[in-house]
Amino acid sequence: MTITATAPTSQLPPISRIHQYPPEDLSRSLRYLRQIYNQEVRGIRRIGRKPSLKAVATLHEGAADTPETDRNLDTLRSDSFERSYAIRWLTALVAQSYRLLDSAGEDSTDTVQREALIQDAASLLAICAGSASAGTVTRVFRFHDGQLPIEVQLTDVPLENQDYSSVGAQTWGSACLLADMLVEDQHLFNLDEYGDGLRALELGAGTGLAGLTLAKLLQARGTACSLVATDFHPSVLSNLRDNFTANFPTTSSVDVSVHALDWSKCSTTGQNAQPLDQPFDLILGADIIYEPEHARWIQGCVEKLLRRPEKPHSRDEVSHPPAKFHLVIPLRPTHLLESSTVEEVFPPLTSLSSHRDLPTLAVMSKDVIVCEAHGDVRSRNGAADQVEYAHYIIGWC
Repeated sequence: MTITATAPTSQLPPISRIHQYPPEDLSRSLRYLRQIYNQEVRGIRRIGRKPSLKAVATLHEGAADTPETDRNLDTLRSDSFERSYAIRWLTALVAQSYRLLDSAGEDSTDTVQREALIQDAASLLAICAGSASAGTVTRVFRFHDGQLPIEVQLTDVPLENQDYSSVGAQTWGSACLLADMLVEDQHLFNLDEYGDGLRALELGAGTGLAGLTLAKLLQARGTACSLVATDFHPSVLSNLRDNFTANFPTTSSVDVSVHALDWSKCSTTGQNAQPLDQPFDLILGADIIYEPEHARWIQGCVEKLLRRPEKPHSRDEVSHPPAKFHLVIPLRPTHLLESSTVEEVFPPLTSLSSHRDLPTLAVMSKDVIVCEAHGDVRSRNGAADQVEYAHYIIGWC
């Protein structure tokens, strides 16, 4: 079914009479605006697996999500006049909050619902006003671990003056797949073994989807740990910090922070500044190898930052579970050279000699995953029905 999305100027209740509408109608209007300016996305769906990400919500219940729908919504999102009207409407709704609360009467349940309505409107107003520049999109990713939903809100910003070193300001398919795996395949990441005190690092975090998903998951589990998200380009770092602040506005059991990291200098400099001065138990990387030299730089970073194996000093002392580096990259035909360098700098475990004096970083496992492509989360090789990704688990051997 082809859907023509209705514009806010004709869909929303009149600004002058907002206070006359019941909360149910206003809540419906807020859901409508979120579907345009703060949409949920399906992201990456693994073929042969039950979907774990919710499909993109449409403007009409029961309607199918189609490419035509996406184009209609994209047109609305890029319409500056309609966005300005939506901002004015939300501003009026928040400004008239006192009239909404006064009309609640003595019904405490109704008062709570109206307060939640106002808070939702204020949150959406901040998103719409903050993303008013062309090309900026705020989206909600929802994952499910079988118990609690894991929700991450991300803002993508446009390339800075067509500077392709700032591509990290966009959310790419590898990050979405890695985030999905963190929630659905937790056993691959040994989270139960690490427990409290886990130190996790994301290299080339970009918009922060994988790291934020891990942090939200650990927060839901009540695990006390720390996560450090890193990138290099100034505009990417700025957006990354904003995304972390939006998802972790207050302190929690997970200590999150964002820091600059230059891969090319990481292994050649002396002691890194805090919090990069201590090794990490878990390192994540999604689509971070798209130039021939990147794999070598990443190898140097991991060699320096991944916790090395330790032997217990006594029989009663328990050793830590092995530290791991999880790398997900798309298998793009146009980037075969870059992809092949991964296995050059991180040799397969089976190729290593048993007569080694020092631990060596090696590929402990490699899994090729086929996913559906989707317009909301792109692959850098352009449009395609399917995209293959390689998931490497790398560790000290």
